[in-house]
Amino acid sequence: MKFSQRIRQVLLIALAAIGVLIPAILASVAGGEPTLVPRAYLPQVYKPLMPVVEVRGLWVTRFDWTDYGQPAQKGRIDQIVDDASRAGFNVILFQVRGIADAYYTPGPEPWAQRVSGIALGVAPNPYWDPLAYFVEKAHDKGIELHAYINIYPVWNPCNQAPPATTPRHFYYKLRDYHGVTAGKLNGLQWTTDANVLCSTYLRATPASIFADNHYLEVARYLADNYAIDGLHLDHIRYGSRSSSCDPVSAYYSGVPCFAQAPANYASYQDWQRKQVSGTVEKFYDLISKDHPEMMLSAAVWPTYINYWGWKTYDGYPYSQGYYDYYQDSQTWIKEDYIDALMPMIYSGSDGDPDPNKQNFRLSRWRTLVENYQQNSGGRFIIAGIG
Repeated sequence: MKFSQRIRQVLLIALAAIGVLIPAILASVAGGEPTLVPRAYLPQVYKPLMPVVEVRGLWVTRFDWTDYGQPAQKGRIDQIVDDASRAGFNVILFQVRGIADAYYTPGPEPWAQRVSGIALGVAPNPYWDPLAYFVEKAHDKGIELHAYINIYPVWNPCNQAPPATTPRHFYYKLRDYHGVTAGKLNGLQWTTDANVLCSTYLRATPASIFADNHYLEVARYLADNYAIDGLHLDHIRYGSRSSSCDPVSAYYSGVPCFAQAPANYASYQDWQRKQVSGTVEKFYDLISKDHPEMMLSAAVWPTYINYWGWKTYDGYPYSQGYYDYYQDSQTWIKEDYIDALMPMIYSGSDGDPDPNKQNFRLSRWRTLVENYQQNSGGRFIIAGIG
């Protein structure tokens, strides 16, 4: 049964930075707990919460509750959940995959460095599972917990490979499967000048079927082993307008990048959009078949297409999901292979003291929300607020 056919009505979501709820960081939890030996993880039993009629949610990134080089603390999760409950939130989207790493018991991918505070692949000591703990705490407060995963990001920094781990990091799996050309991984996104794209992240090419299968393995593991209420996709887009000119894309498209249209496509850009849309559709097929109780959602670019001719925003050229990142999000929802879009329309709420700027940004925010609502295909538009 598809999510939109179930008895659940989503009206609005206020997705806020969790930092606004946490005025101070909790002190570290006192030591003294016995060290637990990692064990095979037993699946949590899914227990449906009360039907949600209005979604009031929070994105909780890995940066909101961990510090690089420091062991993650349960107390930070406790305070997030307590603050969210006290403030009336009823959905938390908790990031469990940042750079092909795990904020839960592995699984297909190694422990995130920010959990142990020591190194990638090192389990926390004393041993605990952040996702299992977060699910338990959230459900105790009647809050839904959705597992939020970065899709195409593979690793950062740009010029340094990840360390060897067990399980093996996706970077090396991608390298071994697609190979290397002139020292560059063929399975990463390349730019038009034949360099690997990397500003914030090294990103896998959306053309890789091997990579899609890996993401689905991660999703299946999470859905089968944790009592999560949904899967939430982020960075489900190309990294820039000039990508991807990698050898994998050249192989599957059959043409040089941007030079001509692949067979059965109007343009190379249309082919790129289909690569991203195909990844989303595979997630939906997996969830709707095996876990129909779960919501599949995605954080998407705030402007789908700039129909209004806006030139700049705060001095930067105005960007569009459809043209600049090949993210055809409104097609996903119209063609019925995602349950909800969460456009990241942060610009209406940045606290600028100038009332003229506030009104200008609020007007744009309303325009963008209305555009998504008018093209929802009868599904859920859950507007993200900065």
